[in-house]
Amino acid sequence: MYKVINEYTAKVNLQANTEIYNRITKLLQDIASIKSFSVSDSFNRYVLDIKLKKYSVEQASKVFNKINTELSYAYSSLFVRFNEGKCVRYRYITSCENKSAIYCDIIFS
Repeated sequence: MYKVINEYTAKVNLQANTEIYNRITKLLQDIASIKSFSVSDSFNRYVLDIKLKKYSVEQASKVFNKINTELSYAYSSLFVRFNEGKCVRYRYITSCENKSAIYCDIIFS
């Protein structure tokens, strides 16, 4: 699945701007189970480092599903999850019909 996401990423126009950053930040601030977070962007790809109040793979999945529901565009949304010991990493991309897309690397701990 990781290879599919890389191929898909090469075919869309990744977007990173103040509007998207503010949407992500507001969304994360409103989730009660998040203790702290940071959002950065590198080469139009967002990195979300999220510390949960009580870490578990199940809790990370619940928060990711909320992010996916609130952030995704109607056209397409793909993700892959890696369980990495004391953290869970999601590679996530969502796009519009016009091929503009948001890419996030989301790390939960």
